[in-house]
Amino acid sequence: MPRPRLGVVVALDAEARVLHAGALSHDAVIEVGEQMLLCVSGMGPERATAAARKLIAAGAEGLVSWGTAGALQPERKPGDLLLPETVFWSGQTWAVNLAWRATVAKPLSLPVHGGGLLSVDTPCGSVASKSAFLVDYPSAQSVDMESGAIAAAAHVADQPFIVIRSVVDPADQSLPMVATGSVDAYGRPQALRFMHGLLRHPAELSALIRLGGQMQKALNTLRAVVPGIQAGRFA
Repeated sequence: MPRPRLGVVVALDAEARVLHAGALSHDAVIEVGEQMLLCVSGMGPERATAAARKLIAAGAEGLVSWGTAGALQPERKPGDLLLPETVFWSGQTWAVNLAWRATVAKPLSLPVHGGGLLSVDTPCGSVASKSAFLVDYPSAQSVDMESGAIAAAAHVADQPFIVIRSVVDPADQSLPMVATGSVDAYGRPQALRFMHGLLRHPAELSALIRLGGQMQKALNTLRAVVPGIQAGRFA
């Protein structure tokens, strides 16, 4: 029985490069081997919806939400691997394909964390907002901006989906304003905005350096998952 082609939605260039070493085209379907299609959507649910639909139209037979996330639970640390069983978005709950989830988890030697993932429409970068979301969604381990839209697109197309995410910022850490305000939708730094932000908030430099190290931990965790994705028997 042939393996289905996976359609992977990725928001950021850095997350996409873990899967694809070649040139990246934004908002376009990229072939990554015979069994994987990739679309770099940019951040947010509207972009993720458009990417998911493009992948399905191009022949994807299941969707993957791939990338990084912020932690909601205090025990989750940078680099933790998240394979949630459920996704919460826009008042609805979506269940991932548990067989596909098991296929990803089985060959891994690192710990895997399940539970839920909360998807939101706007960035969630402060400790206060993370705490408030955790009150409403106590089973959510993490928060992102794309998985809910991907889940909804998979449901409409009657296709399976899974979420593979790694933690960047823990629950007790707010993102520096310079970091959130000086990148574009694909996570690319905008030099003028970055320098202007640092001039206004010079004390954030150490927080930016710390965040960069955390991002590398998260990307290294995603790299550990890639061989299993490429070899996995999804059915």
